[in-house]
Amino acid sequence: MIFVFSGTGNSYSVAKRISDATGVKMVDTAAAVRYKRFGYDAAGEDVGFVFPVYYYGLPSMVATLAENLVVRNPGRVWCVATCGEESGGACEMLAEKLSGRLDFDACYDIVMPDNSIFAFEPPTPEQEAATLEAADAEVERIIASIQAKEDGDFCRHKGDRDWREIYPMYEEQRVTEPFVVTDKCIECRICEDICPEQIIKVYHRKPVWDEEKCSLCMGCLELCPKQAIEYGEETVGRRRFFNKAYYERSIGIPLKY
Repeated sequence: MIFVFSGTGNSYSVAKRISDATGVKMVDTAAAVRYKRFGYDAAGEDVGFVFPVYYYGLPSMVATLAENLVVRNPGRVWCVATCGEESGGACEMLAEKLSGRLDFDACYDIVMPDNSIFAFEPPTPEQEAATLEAADAEVERIIASIQAKEDGDFCRHKGDRDWREIYPMYEEQRVTEPFVVTDKCIECRICEDICPEQIIKVYHRKPVWDEEKCSLCMGCLELCPKQAIEYGEETVGRRRFFNKAYYERSIGIPLKY
């Protein structure tokens, strides 16, 4: 089983390719956390984790899964962290949260287009295409390593900053108050449907965030077909991005896991 968390499709696209190549089925991390599905029997099959890196660490939902997950009869255990530039301590953090229940045989990271447009200028179309082309080769390398049952830490993009100092900023940042909806909203409800935490509700024909905090996956903002969602002033006028693997998701069709 491959536990997948993805906001705008990068991690989903990687997990889908690994699943197709290895025959290991995917599990939706968000659904597992929402419905408290924390117990599994792997029956000797690989147990993988594919997720994006937030503030050099784990998205909140991945952290929650790891803190509660119990897997019986696991085969090989590995993880793949997708990141904008550096993966920091995401794999290390996951290993710590799973310690005593699952031990990693291999860890990988891979650079994908950054969707943190509330903090950084988004990549240009040319930069995006170049990053995705390089990522394709990296995914093939990771698949080959998984199939060859290679052991080790194969992360190439950790960087040299201390993730334990940076990650606490995530808890401070992941608030929903800055989300605003403009008059461009057409009440399509895609944001409501795709939210991993299911905290976006459409009231009086406008989306409302029902909780003070979310995972900050940016799916609602990036996949809005009218770019009607902003996160404060920082995202106004900035280009949006979602991985082509999320096309069906972007038009309201549920993903296949």
